[in-house]
Amino acid sequence: MVEPINISWVNTKKAVEQIISKYVYYSLSVDSSSTSNIGENFILEELSENGVDNSYIKIDEIEKKKRVEFINYVRFSFNKLTTDERKIIYWTYLDKENNYDDRYIANSLGFSLGYYYIKKKETLIRFAYSLGVEQINE
Repeated sequence: MVEPINISWVNTKKAVEQIISKYVYYSLSVDSSSTSNIGENFILEELSENGVDNSYIKIDEIEKKKRVEFINYVRFSFNKLTTDERKIIYWTYLDKENNYDDRYIANSLGFSLGYYYIKKKETLIRFAYSLGVEQINE
C-alpha cells in the first residue's frame, strides 16, 4: 500500500507564493508584454531572450538571462496545469489589473465558494509539484 504524502500546506503555499512574487517582479523588469493580454486558453508563452532588447532595461546581460530563464521555468510549470487551475493561479496572483476576489473567481469557474477553496488548495499543491517546491512534513 502506498502511503499518502504528508504535505506541509503552510510551507508549500508560502514557497509557491514566493516564486509567483519573484516571477511578477522579474516579468516587470524584462518582459515588455502585459500579462493582461493572456489568451482564452490561459497559456503563457515562452519569453525569448532575444526578444528582451530594450534600451531602458538597465540590468547586465547575465542577470537578464537568469531572469528570462526563471520566467520561462515558471511559465513552463504553469502551462502543465489544467485550464481551470491556470485560471485560478492567473486570476488570483498574476492579473494585477483587475483584482479579482475569490467569490468572482468561483462564480466565473461555476464553483461554489466552498468547492473553490478546496480546488484552490489542490491547485497550489499541484503547482508546487510542477515547480518542484513542495514541502513535506517531517
